Amino acid sequence: MSGDLAIQARDVWKRYGLPLRPWLQRRVDRLRADGQGDRAKYGPWALRDVSFEVKRGESLGIVGKNGAGKSTLLKLIAGVSPLTHGSLEVSGRLFPMIELAAGIHRDLTGRENIKLLGAIMGFTAGQMEAKMPEVEDFAELGEWLDKPVWQYSSGMQTRLGFSVAVNVQADILLIDEVLSVGDINFQKKCLNRMDELSNSGVTVIFVTHNPYSIERICERALYLEGGEIAAAGSPSDILSAYFKGALDRSTTIAGKDPIAADLREGTGAFRIMNVSMHDVASGQEISSFSTGDSVCFRITLDVREPTASYRFSLRIVDPASTVVSFVDVPISARRSLALGEDSVLECRVDNINLLPGQYWLDLVAREIAGPVIDSVSYAYTFNILSNSEVIEQMENRGIVYLPAHWALRESP
Repeated sequence: MSGDLAIQARDVWKRYGLPLRPWLQRRVDRLRADGQGDRAKYGPWALRDVSFEVKRGESLGIVGKNGAGKSTLLKLIAGVSPLTHGSLEVSGRLFPMIELAAGIHRDLTGRENIKLLGAIMGFTAGQMEAKMPEVEDFAELGEWLDKPVWQYSSGMQTRLGFSVAVNVQADILLIDEVLSVGDINFQKKCLNRMDELSNSGVTVIFVTHNPYSIERICERALYLEGGEIAAAGSPSDILSAYFKGALDRSTTIAGKDPIAADLREGTGAFRIMNVSMHDVASGQEISSFSTGDSVCFRITLDVREPTASYRFSLRIVDPASTVVSFVDVPISARRSLALGEDSVLECRVDNINLLPGQYWLDLVAREIAGPVIDSVSYAYTFNILSNSEVIEQMENRGIVYLPAHWALRESP
């Protein structure tokens, strides 16, 4: 392996369980003189033909749906699970945060566990004693640090393990979704610390279900699907592939009604039957527009009871299920939008400065200070395209595009 590489995986295959059945099948094929070049036949495989390299100091993100093989890959890198075929080389001191309680002894105190985790990594008792104040300050466990871990919550265990991981000067740090159980302030603290580690030359392998964390921390990313690398590249490219897979199962109601109106929650005074998006100038139906454009959403309603006043909310949701904007019928307009028969409700949204990508609409109607009338999540999906100004000013990162003007002035 080259000296500038921290991790090198070549043709890695992983199969769990007793290999008796695939072994017997291979023996039978050999006796029949059948071709045995197709290794995929002798599964089931958790990982198939996985090859990649990670340079020293590089940060690599791994995304994929549940069961895609993300955690399996990290266990192979950590050396806690053997691979079935292929080769995997790791160079440098490695700290794996691949399971919440990995390496933590429940009957020991937090302070004793810090020393234990340090010993596992090869540090002496004196070295860990010197690092103790820094670890203790990061963990923010206070008096709990001298209590046995079996009294800790899952979030406190995460604080303990992660505080050791980011303060013991590991060459390679493996993070597998353990941050999801921490409180929001600690998650922010951990992400900031991982930024610092990435900038200081530590190799970081990061698995998470929060795709924007990948975009923030990592230089490259892998998208695993069915145990194979489906895509590899920049975080923005990989997240596009990941989100596209999620959108394939969208439950939009445009042109159909996947949730029977009578089975939905709410009073049913009126029901949302269809959604369409139109160009503001021409009125023509569209499925996409460019960052900064204005569009008109038309919501077809089946009115069952005359409704004089109501609240109607349109939520724009990104593929990570983050509500990026919330548009409500203004109080001043509620009386003028009284419903007496089947209607088409229009909502014009001007200058939508969201970054390019795919988005959903959630639709919710309520009585004023009363119960829900109708609600449809992921009712409609649309695309926002890039334009020359967005391409010129920034990478495809973040959520909102903020037009900016730069100037150089002489010092006063």
